[in-house]
Amino acid sequence: MEGETTTTETPEQFLNALGDRLKDKEGADVGLIDILKAHVLKAPPAQNAVSQAKDAIVKLAGKRANPPKPEVGNG
Repeated sequence: MEGETTTTETPEQFLNALGDRLKDKEGADVGLIDILKAHVLKAPPAQNAVSQAKDAIVKLAGKRANPPKPEVGNG
């Protein structure tokens, strides 16, 4: 069509935008989305992307299950 411009979005741009849109959703788990962006939402993803994401999720879950305890002062 005449006068129309089209922009070609690369898979990497699409996946980055998808991750950003997910972060904008109400109640989104930003930590989990960051893990997905770092390991799974890649073009092409690493061969062991799921394993890397799983390890990162387990680490995040451990941090959330055992948050640092506030220090108690003497006196």
